[in-house]
Amino acid sequence: YITGTVVPPKESSAKYRTWKAENHMVMSWLLNSMTIEMGENFIYYQTTKEIWDATRETYSNKDNTSAIFEIKGILHDLRQGEMTITDYFNALMRYWQQLDMLEDIKWHCPEDTQQYKKILEKERIYKFLLGLNKELDEVRGRILSIKPLVSVKSSLRYVEKKVARRLCWD
Repeated sequence: YITGTVVPPKESSAKYRTWKAENHMVMSWLLNSMTIEMGENFIYYQTTKEIWDATRETYSNKDNTSAIFEIKGILHDLRQGEMTITDYFNALMRYWQQLDMLEDIKWHCPEDTQQYKKILEKERIYKFLLGLNKELDEVRGRILSIKPLVSVKSSLRYVEKKVARRLCWD
């Protein structure tokens, strides 16, 4: 009923009354799961699918441009600053995971999907390295000179090792 897979039979059909009763039952479940104020916006729809589609369009986070814009703004401004390298990296990962959930990209070609993932990984490596504190310029340069470029997680491990070695020498 929610996806529209169960289509309403013709009103003259013997199955119509059963479909209508089941449809109304699922509609009531949906409406009763909402606050009164929210449910009032959907009470006049005729089918469960109509309620579901309207609710998804209104409240879904998929392709929520304002949420995506907000996260991209946070990522743009995010720098290591007073955070440890690991804390900075974890903050980036949290925002990247949120973006991955919000951005609903449908690919028709598997090769395009793989290419996009490679481009995205490279962009995330650059963001991680750009946000590191200035005293890590040497480590940043070493990572960028590795061919092919290592993954973002490998970049974190490399930076942590270099910083740990530097602390041992001090």
